[in-house]
Amino acid sequence: MKTKSSFTPREPEEFREQCAAKLLTLVERRAGCMHLSGWMDSLTKSSTWWTSATMRRTTIGFPTIQRLGERVTGAAGKSTNIEMVVQRTKLGGNGPIMANALARLGIKVTYVGALGYPVMHPVFNEFARHAEVHSIAEPGRTDALEFEDGKVMLVKSVQLNEITWHSIQARFGRDKFIEKFSTADLVAFVNWTMIPYMSDLWASLLSEFCPNPRVVRRKIFFDLADPEKRTPKDISRALELITGFEKFFDVVLGLNEKEAYEVGNVLGLNTKVRSAEGLQVLARDIQRQVPSARWWFIPSPTPWR
Repeated sequence: MKTKSSFTPREPEEFREQCAAKLLTLVERRAGCMHLSGWMDSLTKSSTWWTSATMRRTTIGFPTIQRLGERVTGAAGKSTNIEMVVQRTKLGGNGPIMANALARLGIKVTYVGALGYPVMHPVFNEFARHAEVHSIAEPGRTDALEFEDGKVMLVKSVQLNEITWHSIQARFGRDKFIEKFSTADLVAFVNWTMIPYMSDLWASLLSEFCPNPRVVRRKIFFDLADPEKRTPKDISRALELITGFEKFFDVVLGLNEKEAYEVGNVLGLNTKVRSAEGLQVLARDIQRQVPSARWWFIPSPTPWR
């Protein structure tokens, strides 16, 4: 079976333009985006405290992660109070962001995920006006502390443990899910890392519903989403299941630079050569180990060192 790699290092602006052009060709098609994840992001930029002399509120900014770290480290053995000011709460998570973008391009999107249960959270209302949305669990929550030199994301994700094949059948419907899964031109599963039972869902779909492929092969997209926190055994199993879908779909596996090195380490590949050329070699080596996947490789904006 021939495979195709679309790994080509490009400038981020060029890559985004090409992605947008490609998506626009799909506007009249139907995409079933069963992403399953869902997040509420609270963006925070500063902390405040009351000054003891005047009892007036004074904004104390932490411009860098290092400055905040120094404040926290200095409290060791004592204590400190850092009040975080939420600037904005918005839709978040790989699934809702990707599905919302597709829907706003005019693609017919069906989304099944964690947006609030039994009542969807209002932060997702605008998204629901553009897509067919079904929520089966409470969303994860992220306090994103923004700094000049990056972000610190404090994540509360235990809610996503409710995303299981059993809960999908009970809260959305087995027949409805399979109908969407079986007829969509594009199926996407993202944020595998944060959903503990995603691999079990894939195994169920492969064993129960994939043995009757359509004549026209459809596309299925997988995004592991920074698998560093998962065990090598978990990652290996996920890659095996993804490969299994090639019998029935054209498989696309999305990896960014960091994720490519993590997957390469699990597969026992050479990840020590940190250069554009070394990354190309690594991408080809991963594809030989996971031979079913066509690749969308998203280069890092960080310059090579």
